[in-house]
Amino acid sequence: MKKWPWLSLLLLFLAYMGFGAFLNTRHSADVIWWLAAAYAVVEAALLTIFWKPLRNFLLLGFQSDVGYTAMALVSASLAVVVVTWIQIFMYFLVMLAAALLLRVELRIRDVGNSLAFVTILVVSLMGVCLSRLTVDLLMNPPPETQAAIGLWTL
Repeated sequence: MKKWPWLSLLLLFLAYMGFGAFLNTRHSADVIWWLAAAYAVVEAALLTIFWKPLRNFLLLGFQSDVGYTAMALVSASLAVVVVTWIQIFMYFLVMLAAALLLRVELRIRDVGNSLAFVTILVVSLMGVCLSRLTVDLLMNPPPETQAAIGLWTL
């Protein structure tokens, strides 16, 4: 591999930081944060390690009339979810697009599936974790930090 795709790494990092900021503005519970981390793992795995089985499963739906009908029903249901939760869907769409861009760039550079999985996962989790830590430290600083800030502003 000649060089890392820094722009794609930065875009993925910022996409997950933006999603983390969205979760912070909603005052999400810890369970939601764990679900966001699980989403990052599932997305990285589906784009790298499980790409061929996922592709074969999706192509299987286009081989019969029943498959076409099922795909139409799933698409219509997804359209209702998209229209209903457009703000949340846009975050997921941006995260998916950034992860796909990074995956394509890693694929061009002949990076293996396991290293691509680790790269996408680490960058995604760093974005979510950094946004959580930043807000926790800025909004709820420890008491000794509050005292130091209070003395500094005197």
